[in-house]
Amino acid sequence: MKQTKTIPFDWEEYNNNRDKYKVVTRGGDEVNQLTNFEIVHDCPLVGILLGQVEYFYINGKYLGISDSINDLQLQYEEEVMESWVNLYRNGGAIALGFVHTSEEEAKMSATKLNYIKTINLNDLV
Repeated sequence: MKQTKTIPFDWEEYNNNRDKYKVVTRGGDEVNQLTNFEIVHDCPLVGILLGQVEYFYINGKYLGISDSINDLQLQYEEEVMESWVNLYRNGGAIALGFVHTSEEEAKMSATKLNYIKTINLNDLV
C-alpha cells in the first residue's frame, strides 16, 4: 500500500531528487516546470501553477505573503505495510488483539467475546 507524504519545501532536496518528489502548494495544487533562475535575487524560483507563471522565494514561500496557500511543499509516495487489529472491550478499557497484515486475516482471527471492530492502524497516522 502506498501512502502520500508531504514535507516542507527544500530546493536542494527537490533538485537532487526530482524523480522522487512532486512539488505542490499548501493548497494541494501541483507546480510544474519549477526552475531556479539564480540571476533573479528576489524570487528565483519560477513554475507553472494552475496554468499561470508564478514566482517563489528560494525557501518556497509565495511572493512574500506569510502563510500563503501557494507556499510550496514536497510530496512523495512511500510504501507502507498494512496493519490491521481487532478491538475488544476489557472492563472499562479497550484492548487490542494481534496485528495482522490484512483486514480479512484480522477478522478471521477475531473472537466474538467482547469484540468491537477491526481497524486499520495506518488510518490513525
